[in-house]
Amino acid sequence: MSGLDSMIVDLNSSDSFAFDTETSSIDPMKAQLVGISFSNKIGSGWYIPIGHVQKLALNMDGQPTLINQIPIDTVLDKLRPVFLSKIPKIAHNASYDLTVLRKYDVQVSNLFFDTMLAAHLVGKRSVGLKNLVFDLFGHQMTPIEELIGSGKKKITIDQAPILKVAEYATADADFTFRLHNELLRSLKEESLLESFNNIEMPLVDVIVKMQSDGVSIDLKLLKKMSLDLNHRIISIQKILYDLIGHEFNVSSSKQLSEILFSELKLKPVKKTATGFSTDASSLDSIKQTLAAGNGDNTDPRAYEAIDNILQFRELAKLKSTYVDVLPQLINRQTGRVHTSYRQTGSSTGRVSSNDPNVQNIPVRTELGRQVRKAFITKDHPYSILISADYSQIELRILAHLSQDLNLINAFNNDEDIHASTSSLVYGIPVSRVTSDMRRVAKVLNFGVLYGLTPFGIAQQTDLSPDQGKEFISIFFNNYPGIKDYIDETINFCQQKGYVESLKGRRRYLPEINSNNRISRQAAERAAINMPIQGTAADTIKISMIKIQDQINRNNISSKMILQVHDELIFESNLEELNLLKSIIIENMTNAIPFDVPLKVELKIGKNWGSMDLLDPTKP
Repeated sequence: MSGLDSMIVDLNSSDSFAFDTETSSIDPMKAQLVGISFSNKIGSGWYIPIGHVQKLALNMDGQPTLINQIPIDTVLDKLRPVFLSKIPKIAHNASYDLTVLRKYDVQVSNLFFDTMLAAHLVGKRSVGLKNLVFDLFGHQMTPIEELIGSGKKKITIDQAPILKVAEYATADADFTFRLHNELLRSLKEESLLESFNNIEMPLVDVIVKMQSDGVSIDLKLLKKMSLDLNHRIISIQKILYDLIGHEFNVSSSKQLSEILFSELKLKPVKKTATGFSTDASSLDSIKQTLAAGNGDNTDPRAYEAIDNILQFRELAKLKSTYVDVLPQLINRQTGRVHTSYRQTGSSTGRVSSNDPNVQNIPVRTELGRQVRKAFITKDHPYSILISADYSQIELRILAHLSQDLNLINAFNNDEDIHASTSSLVYGIPVSRVTSDMRRVAKVLNFGVLYGLTPFGIAQQTDLSPDQGKEFISIFFNNYPGIKDYIDETINFCQQKGYVESLKGRRRYLPEINSNNRISRQAAERAAINMPIQGTAADTIKISMIKIQDQINRNNISSKMILQVHDELIFESNLEELNLLKSIIIENMTNAIPFDVPLKVELKIGKNWGSMDLLDPTKP
């Protein structure tokens, strides 16, 4: 019996086992399998080399010897039944390994524990395998740099000495196996096992499918947009050079600081280690001061200069982050872009994304909408994109958590919540609420979740700080349940050291009892916001799990391709559109039972940036 066959017999008789892949890239859709490691017992493991370039190793006498690798097809043919078996499986950052294996037509069944997700759920701030092992066991694992180096001399792991890789890989599987027992105990002690088993683990398969399926991109549109942006950036540079009287590097913070605070004599907002800050918030603050006429002795060129600098930055960032990068991210094999999703990307439980970060594409600007237009359906006109976006989910969750009767009644009566708030705050009938009044109410409605101050209201509206203070007082008088929720949440966090979502997700905030006022107030704002954000995160995760389950059960080809905050994007076969629409509405509106209804806005279109409202009640 070969070593591989012997290992398979051992794994098949296990109560559970951990596994890990070694690959040629950190991008799972580009990565090639180099090897796979397994462990089903503390202190032991196996490594199967598959794709090593370096096949020589030193024997006991220090002489080089050739290590024969089993052909990859043979290995995977024998491993597929093991991965498909009912034996519980453990991994660390499983979505990566499963996405890699999926490319090789290897499906993993009964993945029951991801040590990275468990660590994140129990509040570990660093969830990397090596940091966790040191934190929980005090053991210093071999850093990857010892195998592949760094900088210009860095190699890929398939080029590293094969025996060193084997030792490194089996340690990964071994300690993943050990971490499982430790973290399972923590999940049980902190009553987090239900969230882990019912939300985080089922979501892994959904994310793997989304990552693997990817989304189509309009290359022609991006190429044209890149040229247009380049012309606009050059034009703004020329305007700034003419305005200031000489050329300078608009992208240089040091040179900008010299222009703004020395040449234009502007008053800086804050100082950094290298000088006065020229970040976006500082420039916005200076711009607002100038717009309010509070800079009598300021150089008349200042306002126009800052306005153009902010425009330059917006265009340059969009061009460098998305317009020029998206074409480079298209996978040669699939012809699509495959964003990577992280379930451990935020303290509130929100899913984050990278390469590309679809969460950060501006939604309210025309330029942001232009970038979204580059995300297209693959087979138009035979398929279509559907956007499903939760409407005001945070305020609806706030209504449920605070049990404020005015807020609950407004949502249950399907009222315009901002108009309702405006009516209460201004003491007038809803019919008399103007657009400006509604805008102030919207600032208040969302602002209370983030600890909005009277000064903050003044910055976002035409009100003075004194008027802002009065409006906050009136707001809380009309929504007393919200004030009680804020006070009770802060008090709970001060006593327990954490806050939690409706499904038990926790965020630990020890700073809430800090003697430092700034740290304490930041923790208080986070405490108020986290139960709402965390519950919203759980809601859309449960929706994703339920929708994908229904798609699988109905055996339809339509796909969930993007998740952005409270929005899901689907690529639907036209023949399946009505069925998919009903699946989306049913599962998103019933993800978690609240005391107010969840509302979903559906849109449809051939691209993500130009979509039309779809009536969910009509076939």
